[in-house]
This record gives sequence, structure tokens and C-alpha cells, in this order.
Amino acid sequence: MRRRALVCAAALLAMPAMAQQTPAQPQAASAPSPIYTPDTGDAWIDARLRDLGAYAPRYPDAFVDEIARYLDVPRAYVVALGQQPNWAPGDVYYACALAKALAQPCRAVVRARAQDASDGWQGVAQRLAGKGKPLPHRAVRTLLRTSYAHWARPLD
Repeated sequence: MRRRALVCAAALLAMPAMAQQTPAQPQAASAPSPIYTPDTGDAWIDARLRDLGAYAPRYPDAFVDEIARYLDVPRAYVVALGQQPNWAPGDVYYACALAKALAQPCRAVVRARAQDASDGWQGVAQRLAGKGKPLPHRAVRTLLRTSYAHWARPLD
């Protein structure tokens, strides 16, 4: 019995060392995920939209509620949009914030991006704002600052 206990103890002590060994066969390296680039034409906004990619998965209800409540978009629409392929949390927020800044429904902005996203959010915003008109960066920045304050999340 004592011998069996010693053998079991030795096996247990060896397990952590074996777990740290590299596998005999190399595993296929997973492709790195592409870096999210919103391309709004404003570096500060782009940085916040990238940050939302970290915030939204951790606090999905707060993220969705913020857009629904303060950007005037139905909650179910925000949830459905966030489940669409190629729609990062930053895209969802920016579409709805841009819509609010331009006094348009979020669905109109989503449709415009679906029709042509080749030149990023900057191109979508320019087409919606109108040729020769300034992009509503200031209004979107204000909306982002307000959201970050609601979330008690630092801006920088």
C-alpha cells in the first residue's frame, strides 16, 4: 500500500512538468485576427471605437443600453446589428452615433454602409453628410465622451 502511494505521489508530481512540455507535434498556428480599423477620418474617434471592442464583450448590456437609450435606437436592432458578420462593436456605435449627429435613423446609416463600405466610415459619413459638407466629428466625439462618462470608463 505504501509503495502504491509513493508511485501515485511521484506521478502527481511529474504531471505539472509534463503539462509544461511542448507537444511532440507542432500545432498549426492560428492566423492573427485582423486589426479593427474604423477609418472615420478622425484618429481620436478611431481609437475610442477600437476600445469599444474590448468594452462591449465585457459589458454587453451596458453597451447595448447606452446605444438604445442615448442614441435613440431600438434595443433589439442594436443587438441584431451586433450579431451581424463584419460589424464590430465600434461599427455599431459609430453607425448609431453618426445617425444621431446627422439627424437620420440608424437604419439609414447601416444601409449606406451595406451599399458601399469601400472607403470606410469616412466615405459613408461623407456621402450621408453631403458633398462638400463637413463630417460631424465634433458631434460624434461629444456622444462618445458622454457614453464613456456613463460607463465611468477613462477616455485615454
